[in-house]
Amino acid sequence: METFGVIGLVLILLLVLAVVFRGVFVMLENTARQKEASARERYPNARQVDRAASFFGQKSRGATQMRGIGSLILTDSDLVFEMWVPNTEFRVPLRSIQTLENPTWFLGKSRFTPLLMVVYTNEQGTTDAMAWQVPDLSDWMRRINEARS
Repeated sequence: METFGVIGLVLILLLVLAVVFRGVFVMLENTARQKEASARERYPNARQVDRAASFFGQKSRGATQMRGIGSLILTDSDLVFEMWVPNTEFRVPLRSIQTLENPTWFLGKSRFTPLLMVVYTNEQGTTDAMAWQVPDLSDWMRRINEARS
């Protein structure tokens, strides 16, 4: 009887965890939809919007900065990233982009998949870089190159 009690307790605990994880997933999905809708409102002529790009950081800020999820937006003039938490915006004018690269590591971080890395000249006139994990890397590369032309 005692064995059944432990097994039952473990099963109940697993069920509770599954419900909590599902709730978190639904909440994040709703947030992503809202952020995408907001980005499309503010940038109605955007060439591309990714509602949940995973930010690997900005090279000049070093390896200790937070990674984060946010909206990556390509306009006719800029590549804009709006990180959700903390609420931060990064903007790279397309004319300042030097190269696009696809490393699997950036600032000592990796998910073992190629990243979208944008190397650009910052406002101080020095070279900087940012990287994201995006769902369709080749499409992002193509669209950024088209917008730069």
